[in-house]
Amino acid sequence: MSRPLLYLAIALLGLLVACGRSTPSNYYLLESGQPPLEAQSLPGKSLRVAQVNVPEYLDRNGIVSRVQGESRIIVAEFHLWAEPLSQGVRRVTRETLTPPLLAAGVAVLPEGDEARGDYTLLLDVQRLDANFDAKAVLEARWTLTGAGDAILGRGIYAAEEMVQGKTYTRLVDAESRLVRRMAEHLSEKLPPLIKGRL
Repeated sequence: MSRPLLYLAIALLGLLVACGRSTPSNYYLLESGQPPLEAQSLPGKSLRVAQVNVPEYLDRNGIVSRVQGESRIIVAEFHLWAEPLSQGVRRVTRETLTPPLLAAGVAVLPEGDEARGDYTLLLDVQRLDANFDAKAVLEARWTLTGAGDAILGRGIYAAEEMVQGKTYTRLVDAESRLVRRMAEHLSEKLPPLIKGRL
C-alpha cells in the first residue's frame, strides 16, 4: 500500500472512531437543601403528598427550556432529569414540608409509604420551565383534603426566579429554589387549615 493511501486509511479509521463516540449525558435532580431530620417520636396525624401532576410537555427525561419571547421550547438531549420531574417536585415538597409540619403536629409520610394519611396534599403543576436569558417560572395549583376527601383548602402558587448563568446546573438550581419556595409557602398555609382538626 502506498504511503498516501496508508495515511488516508488511518485518517478514515480515526474519523470512524471519533464518530462512534457519543456526547456524555448529564443527569440532574431538584434539591431541597434540607438537612437530615431526626425525631424522637412522630405525631399521631399524618399528611400524604400525592403523586404530582405535570403537563405533558414537561413529562419527559430531557430538561425543558423556553426560547425567550417565543412559544418555542427546547428539550435537552444530553441534560436529563435523574428521576421523573413529577417525582422530583413531590420529593422536594415532602422534604421541605417535613420540619415545619412536624412542629405543627403532623408527620409527612415518607416516599414508598402508600398508606393513606389523615390529610392529602394534591399538587397540579401547570408550568415549571426556564430560559437561559431571564428566569424560571413555576405555576401550580394545590388542594388539601381530609377525611372522605373533603376539601379543606386550595390555592394557586406562582413565582419566578432568575437563572444566574447559562448552564443547565444554574437552570436546575433556579427551578429547585422555586419548588422549595412553593413548599415553604404551603408550610405556612397548611397548618391553619389542619389546626382545627387535630
